[in-house]
Amino acid sequence: MNKKIQVLLTVTIASAWIAIAAHRPIMAEEAPPQLNVLEELKLFSKTIGLILEAYVEDKKPRDLYYEAVKGMMASLDRYCQFIDKEHYELLKINIKGEYAGIGARLDLADGFPIIMEVQPDSAAQKAGLLAQDKIMKVDGVSMEGKDIPEVAGLLRGDVDTALMLNIFRAATNQTMDIQIIRQRIEIPAVKDVRMIGKALGYMHIAEFRENTADQTEAALKELHAKGMKALILDLRGNDGGVMPEAIELAEKFLPEGTKIINVNSKIPEQRQEYVSTAKQVEGNYPIVILVNQGSASAAEIFTASMQESGRARVIGTKTFGKASVQSVIPLDDVTAMKMTTARYQTPKGKVIDHIGIDPDELIENAPVGTPGSDRQTERALQIFKDYL
Repeated sequence: MNKKIQVLLTVTIASAWIAIAAHRPIMAEEAPPQLNVLEELKLFSKTIGLILEAYVEDKKPRDLYYEAVKGMMASLDRYCQFIDKEHYELLKINIKGEYAGIGARLDLADGFPIIMEVQPDSAAQKAGLLAQDKIMKVDGVSMEGKDIPEVAGLLRGDVDTALMLNIFRAATNQTMDIQIIRQRIEIPAVKDVRMIGKALGYMHIAEFRENTADQTEAALKELHAKGMKALILDLRGNDGGVMPEAIELAEKFLPEGTKIINVNSKIPEQRQEYVSTAKQVEGNYPIVILVNQGSASAAEIFTASMQESGRARVIGTKTFGKASVQSVIPLDDVTAMKMTTARYQTPKGKVIDHIGIDPDELIENAPVGTPGSDRQTERALQIFKDYL
């Protein structure tokens, strides 16, 4: 095998282990067998070398490496995966909860991207873009035949940078150029914040991103200003997200010293018992949490801590049952792997992985579209009838 190729592959594979080991210093006398991978690396290099030298078609070493990582991740568990360039960028946006772009939801029509919705006060709205505008070109490049992720990638960029869109507006049968200045777009994690009756607040938390705790705090201030004395917190369909955000949100409600979660991991920074510090900012008003089969992961962390501490009453159906934590570990500048690095138990030591959380009141909703289908919300309103 070409020695340069062999060195490249060995360093590339080793860098993945270094990224993990950086989280946990390993003493020589305790080095676990799984990190003694030199013999395996030699075998891997030999395999790559044979493919490069003898396979009938030309292949790039880095592409073969990516495919190998993809296979390794698939052999672990359903949540581990190789993340390619396109999905890595989207994952970082989803975790962070913001990006720089134009603020429009896209779809495809007749081979071109079409604007389905323009976000209020967004760069797209300020530039005069409308729903049903068809994007023909971006900075002079035709959008014909391009898929939505590729178009979205072209629309994203740095804050305050400009791009030129050539659009066709069917309503006026006009084609025009529109310059747009990209701006920071925050993805809403907290939705449908409103008062119900005189003193009952309602809030739907859709996902736990890096901005969820801050958005929730802002929503709570809004509800308090309107006289909220009780709260319905809707986590139905919330499939989780960033564990630290669930812990931070729990700390807003739980008094100092209240256990939030037990995490088991090989990584010391993750392996710990999380206990609420002196961050409680919310009073002891009554709370009902709504959950269903779609409530998972970080949503279950928050729900279990609130339920087992007696801080909230949980209504709905059994949750999904995902008690594992995935870490995103960069492999190079454009790819990463998402790997399960921890598992957790509830504050009282319950194992909910593949089991889920039992609500305090098991209530099934009726089929969508039937009168009174949302029986879970109806039950919460019945509990809070004195606040309506």
